[in-house]
Amino acid sequence: MSSQIGAIVSVNALMGRILKQPMGDLADRLNSRITVCVLALTSAFLVSTHIWGEPITCWTPAQFTKAWTDFVNQYCYVHGTYFVPLDKGLDFDATERRRFPITYYQWVPYVMAVQALLYYLPRLIWKCFCTISGYDLIGAIRHMEHIWDEVRGNEDKFKARMTSFEKQSAVYIWDGILLARRKQSYHLALYYVAFTALQTLNAWLQFVWLNELLQSATYSFWGPSIILDLYRGIDWQISGHFPRITHCDFSRRRPASIQLDTVLCVLHLNIYYEKLFLFLWFWMFFVAMVSTANFFFWTISTCVTRTARRTIIQYLNEDNRTSVEHFLRLLGNDGLFIVQQISINIGDLPASYLTRAMKTVAETWDIAVNDGLEGRSLLQKGNKAV
Repeated sequence: MSSQIGAIVSVNALMGRILKQPMGDLADRLNSRITVCVLALTSAFLVSTHIWGEPITCWTPAQFTKAWTDFVNQYCYVHGTYFVPLDKGLDFDATERRRFPITYYQWVPYVMAVQALLYYLPRLIWKCFCTISGYDLIGAIRHMEHIWDEVRGNEDKFKARMTSFEKQSAVYIWDGILLARRKQSYHLALYYVAFTALQTLNAWLQFVWLNELLQSATYSFWGPSIILDLYRGIDWQISGHFPRITHCDFSRRRPASIQLDTVLCVLHLNIYYEKLFLFLWFWMFFVAMVSTANFFFWTISTCVTRTARRTIIQYLNEDNRTSVEHFLRLLGNDGLFIVQQISINIGDLPASYLTRAMKTVAETWDIAVNDGLEGRSLLQKGNKAV
């Protein structure tokens, strides 16, 4: 047990770094946070069980010494076993006898570790997209979280909060948008759509990989079929799915010949693998479906900005439609997207404070442009942005 605890503790730092990232939308949280943590922790626990435990126990003849028994256990674990129902005889043809090999058993912890990395890979690519776009969206969200933690407990409420946002957050984010525009980077929202497409493709590929890993001679759609088997009372002894008892062939060198022996082996972990993979099958299918819906949502939201514009109007809550429309033009599609992301990651209330503060900052910048002072950063102007 201490080895399992040590393995779990060893991945704690990695999980901490992942959980410190901005939450993202629902699909991003499911992919790069929850699924990664579930797979990584499960992999750490299982790999310790495989390395320091006894994942397989084979029934050897009585004349075998302990050294021979240990050899058989290790050989069958590495070489793999195969399933034949106990009420059926073993075929003399080796190919026919091994028609249902158990190929996944020793690779489960490593497959889960690789899948955890692959589920996090789109998030790393999104960070690269942010760098290419010229706007540090992840840094902006972290900055907003820090400012919001400072001001949300302010007893002076609205006025003091607005002052904090106008002097810090709104100026910081608006200057970032201006800097990205000077670099001719206008496609942050499109990069995010590409990220959601990549995340969706990755989620479906992980699901297909899991389904192929659990390959079945009788089922192509694994999860519902196993549920149906359990409902009908068809257990592993008939279906051969996650068998607890399998067969293993090995050769022994005799003085004048080579003898083929067959032993029965107990795969202890298949008791848990059946439940674990049943959960993962439905979970990955759910994640893939949510990722697909998220991709279509952001594609439509990027092409048709009506919903985002309506949200900004609600945040401002102003009757002067001309002023609001002018602010929306200054904000642009990427600005709308940034406010959406802040709303998703931190909440509607701080997003509404930020939107009102950004309107003041944008109007100040617009006046500066008309006065020929557009080259100066609002951060350099300090209180003039208020």
